[in-house]
Amino acid sequence: MKNTRINKYEGIKIMNFKKLITFLIISIFLSSNCLNVLGSQLQTEKNKIFKTTNFATTTFELKFNFSIPEVVPYNNYSVVRVNETNHNPFEYFNYDPGKPVLPVNLSMFNLKFGSKIISLDYEYSTPEIMNLSFPLIFCGASYDNGVNINFISMDLSIYKSEDIYPKNWVSYHTGGGLFYGERTTFLVLKVYPVRYIPGDNQIEFIRNITVSITYQQPIEPIIQPEYKRDLLIIAPQNFIKYLEPLVNFKSEHNIKTELYSLQDIYSIMSNSLNGRDEQEQIKYFIKEAIEKWDITYVLLVGGREGQTNTWNFPVRYSHVIPSDEQEYPEQYFISDLYYADIFDGEGNFSSWDSNFDDIFAVWNETFKEDMDSYPDVYLGRLPCRNIPEVRVMVNKIIEYEQKPCDKEWFNNLLLVGGDSYINTGQWPEDVVVNEGELACEAAIDVMPGFNPLKVYATFDDINRETVNEAFNQGAGFAYFCGHGNPASWGTHFEPANSSNWVSGYQLQDMVNLKNREKQPITVVGGCHNAQFDVTMWNILLGIREEGFKYFSLKKGKVGQFWYNEWVPNCWAWWLTSKPNGGAIATIANTGLGTHGDGDQNNNGIVDYLEVLDGWLELRFLELYGIENNEILGLNHGQTITEYLNLFLDDDSKMDVKMVQQWELFGDPSLKIGGYS
Repeated sequence: MKNTRINKYEGIKIMNFKKLITFLIISIFLSSNCLNVLGSQLQTEKNKIFKTTNFATTTFELKFNFSIPEVVPYNNYSVVRVNETNHNPFEYFNYDPGKPVLPVNLSMFNLKFGSKIISLDYEYSTPEIMNLSFPLIFCGASYDNGVNINFISMDLSIYKSEDIYPKNWVSYHTGGGLFYGERTTFLVLKVYPVRYIPGDNQIEFIRNITVSITYQQPIEPIIQPEYKRDLLIIAPQNFIKYLEPLVNFKSEHNIKTELYSLQDIYSIMSNSLNGRDEQEQIKYFIKEAIEKWDITYVLLVGGREGQTNTWNFPVRYSHVIPSDEQEYPEQYFISDLYYADIFDGEGNFSSWDSNFDDIFAVWNETFKEDMDSYPDVYLGRLPCRNIPEVRVMVNKIIEYEQKPCDKEWFNNLLLVGGDSYINTGQWPEDVVVNEGELACEAAIDVMPGFNPLKVYATFDDINRETVNEAFNQGAGFAYFCGHGNPASWGTHFEPANSSNWVSGYQLQDMVNLKNREKQPITVVGGCHNAQFDVTMWNILLGIREEGFKYFSLKKGKVGQFWYNEWVPNCWAWWLTSKPNGGAIATIANTGLGTHGDGDQNNNGIVDYLEVLDGWLELRFLELYGIENNEILGLNHGQTITEYLNLFLDDDSKMDVKMVQQWELFGDPSLKIGGYS
């Protein structure tokens, strides 16, 4: 047996895994006082204040036995399978664009919040070698650069290397956040039964491995609130009185609510010397609200101030740059997850600026910030630049929630999609895969009992008339799956190419929407539909926030995109804040989105549905359609948590970007379908 130790304080490498169904392998029985496994309920004492507590040390073992790998030729590559990583019919693989696809055995645990991993030891059998006839297959993803659609190819830094991939047989990561409303420290363990030797085109595999984990857990909860509040609303001072009807309405429905102005928060935090700028002062205030009131939901109200370039509610820009995995290295994008990720897995403040250089959420080729990214509150933003929009949103929420939605319209599911990608060589030449329509069909599967209203490019043009006709029938949920920018959403007819675009659905098309109270929760697959730093002022300013012209390297792209930033509001903001109709809430990307392409693990399910944006979109719908969770913010936050548990890796910038840019415009405490 080989012996290896991974020590908490020696720098842990995080490997990847990716598939849809949660699969736990636990080889010993553990006391419920020591370890809570994913799916169990964590018990948290209430009505106490935050304090430092003592820790108890626990060690447990996990034993894994693996069969000989099966190697399957596929598209001139090799796909490797190991039975013990299967949870029929799904399989776990590491899945990162451009990197080798390998089977992974995944175990996930819920520990008491504030637990600390001390060490991880493992012993494994002597590795055996197997030759491959073809190179190991890599994860594929496609992107649209505005002219044509490209496919992300193999990562040559791995495939041309003499190093074994991955470096270790075992890896893990931890995080801290909410799991179905309970504060939790997550422990995610990955065991690789197979590793790739690219220089020799071989794999090495092991038959068995034993993993020993030592961790400390707090004897008492480290967060012990004085009393319970559910919802914290934060807004500019001039919005406060117009939000009071919403506070009263929430209180009448047992959502205990606190309303604070930004100006009061800045004053409180300045006196306590917490926070280097307004954004961090807001974040520290949310931290105190968790510690004192056990806040679950946070609602931010505001954005740009009218059509100026001034913020009435400040934002934080993330600088996670997956430069080789998207059509251009997007230097920054808005991330409201910054305000939701308060703690790391050990209960420490998650600042997103671990080197204190006042540039937040940096992850590039030379530096990686310490970012937990797990939401500690369920957070949304009301799209309000002025008082009329505040009135609109308050009235929409109250009218939606005050009584049950009429099932005759609520049980509709609006689906809009087409052929997202050109055939980039991942399918036979005579095969056309309408990825957006396939995603919409998958949405039907996870929303049983809903009546699909299909607006597909294979049926007709997708334009103002076809979308509004379906929208005006009313729907509980709407799903757009394709491409986007701040001003519009679109996709392709079949077959997808640079000129075969549908008319699409644009800002001006929403003016004709007449769905009134029949407003869906809208999920959008596309780029920049929630990029809410746009204003008409940009036509004069000519540059984005922070002054970096990152489109200037793409010939023909800069003018096209800047034109789409010369709009009064972004697509998702406009749809959500529309009076007498539109959406009650919208979830969309503030930056560049990305979907998988092909079927690189050869499991019969297109990767468009299984990874990246596709996974997020469908899992969010599934949490309501299959699991019947009725609170909007819980479903949004739980989707982010599960995505990080499944897909987080030591080099997965793309996956961190996916969750950080996934914006919720709407009330996170919203009761989906209204109150009975």
